[in-house]
Amino acid sequence: MGRGFLLDMGINPIFPLPIFLDEAEGSEYTDIQKELTDTKHTLKFNDSGSYMILNENPFNSNFLIESGCHHSIKFINKTVDKFVTSLYGEYDKDIFKWAILESWMTKTIKGRCAREHSHGSYDISGVYYLDTNGNDGNLIFTNTNHNLESNMLLHRLIRNGDVAMPLKNGKIFLWPGQLRHKTLINETDHERISISFNITISRKRLFADNGLD
Repeated sequence: MGRGFLLDMGINPIFPLPIFLDEAEGSEYTDIQKELTDTKHTLKFNDSGSYMILNENPFNSNFLIESGCHHSIKFINKTVDKFVTSLYGEYDKDIFKWAILESWMTKTIKGRCAREHSHGSYDISGVYYLDTNGNDGNLIFTNTNHNLESNMLLHRLIRNGDVAMPLKNGKIFLWPGQLRHKTLINETDHERISISFNITISRKRLFADNGLD
C-alpha cells in the first residue's frame, strides 16, 4: 500500500522526479577546472564524424579515477551526499555507499549534439560543465509522461514539457540514470567540454531494510 500524504486544494505534483543541481565555486572551482583542463590534454578522443566526440573507450573506462582527478571526484561525491541528504535527511553512511563506475569527457563542436538516450540501470548519472559559453547546446530532460500525450487535458503540457538545463562552467547535474535526455545542437563556434559519469549505489541498504543482511 502506498504511503498517504496531505493534499492541498488545487493541483498537486504527485510522483516528482528529483534532479539535483550544484555548482563549484571559489578555490574548489579553480582546482577542478585546472585538474580537468590538464587531464583533457592527456586524453585521446575519437571523432565518429557525427554527434559528440568522446574520449577513447568511454563506456568501459573511468578517466576520473585513472587520471587521478581527486578534486573532481571529491566534488562529485560531496554533491551526491547533498543529493541523498536532500531526499532522505541524515542516513547511515556505513551502509548507504556509492561508487563512480564510469566517467568520460565529451567535446561538442558546432553542428553536433547528443541524441536522446538514457544511462540504463545506473542509480545516478551526472554531468559537469568544464567549458561552455552558455549557448552551445543545453541539456534537455525528456518528459517522463509522454505516454499520456494522447490525453487532451495533458497534451499541451506534455508536448512542451521537456526541460532545458542552464549551461555554466562549474555547474553539475545529477539525475536517475534511467531518465532519457539529449542536448540541443551546438550552433556556436565554441567547443563545449563536459564530463559525464555513472554511479551505482550499494544494495546493502536494500538488504538491510528487508532483514536480509
